[in-house]
Amino acid sequence: MMTHIRILLKLFMIVCLISGALFFLCCAPSAVADDDRDHHDKKRNKDIGTAFNHIKNEEKNEATGQAAAWILAAANLNVLISLLIRGTRYAALPAQINDRIKRFNQIQKKFLLPIHYVLNPLALGMAFIHFMSATSACKASGLPEWGLALMALITGIGIMVKFKVFPKNLRKSTFQIHTNPIPITLLLAILLIGHAVVD
Repeated sequence: MMTHIRILLKLFMIVCLISGALFFLCCAPSAVADDDRDHHDKKRNKDIGTAFNHIKNEEKNEATGQAAAWILAAANLNVLISLLIRGTRYAALPAQINDRIKRFNQIQKKFLLPIHYVLNPLALGMAFIHFMSATSACKASGLPEWGLALMALITGIGIMVKFKVFPKNLRKSTFQIHTNPIPITLLLAILLIGHAVVD
């Protein structure tokens, strides 16, 4: 038990270090260049052609954001179903219904897990394109960067679990981290709050 806790603490520290590094890499250069951008933005806003390009970029940014959100939702439909099924454990259901729920869970995993494996990396790629096309991702808040970093981490751990990259003694712990509802809930909260602040 103590060994698992130590491993989880080490993984948490690695997550914090990676997230901090990504946050610094994304936001530090933009913070230095903010004054230059403000100066150039004032000149650009006077130009009607540039204003039109800005509108097009905003539309592209919104389209990539919506695509990333829908792909992420489709990719994790099986996660939502599994969490709902997990919640039925606390209900006093008859044995017959429990058996049907278990069978349904096995069927949905069989059909939806391959979609989960394919669409989650695709959602991450689309989220990265969305992030890169944002006009001022780091100005208002650092939360979108943290969200992208956490999404990359969850997806990366999932890929490593799928292809059994971790040593045998760590596979169970990493699988439990990946399937724990806390990281995905935290990710959704960060993305929702981050987008609300940026918008």
